[in-house]
Amino acid sequence: MTSERLIDRKRGTRDARQQLALLREKWPVAFPAEPESVRPLAIGVAGEIASAMGWSLPYTLGVLARWKMAPAYCRAVLAQEHRVALDGSPAEAIDAKAKDLAAKRLADRETATGAAKPAAPVPAKSKPAERSPETPEQLRARVRASLMRRRA
Repeated sequence: MTSERLIDRKRGTRDARQQLALLREKWPVAFPAEPESVRPLAIGVAGEIASAMGWSLPYTLGVLARWKMAPAYCRAVLAQEHRVALDGSPAEAIDAKAKDLAAKRLADRETATGAAKPAAPVPAKSKPAERSPETPEQLRARVRASLMRRRA
């Protein structure tokens, strides 16, 4: 990414809070205020937004990065099966790679904020080398269960 594009993207990230308010006004279904109403955006909406708002694509990607990194958006990626267009109409299905990335972002965020519970102690008779790594589905289920416990 050229330095000009990088500067533009960083500016978008800096301005995200103010610009998301404008996006929410223009497309309230795609950018709802209530976390439980958030739906994953269709692939390619950045170009549509850039065109409609008169922004550069790197700036738009910077603004959207904040939205897509939010816990509500990551939970929506895990919970939903399809993305939505700016008007709220159904779009393409969410692939496993996107779900894995959302689960990882949530897990990283929990670790960074200290919200994650400490790992349970390993019984003395079992060796850590014998434990198999978690599959993406198991990790997703663990993150989902953790989030549900917090809501309760």
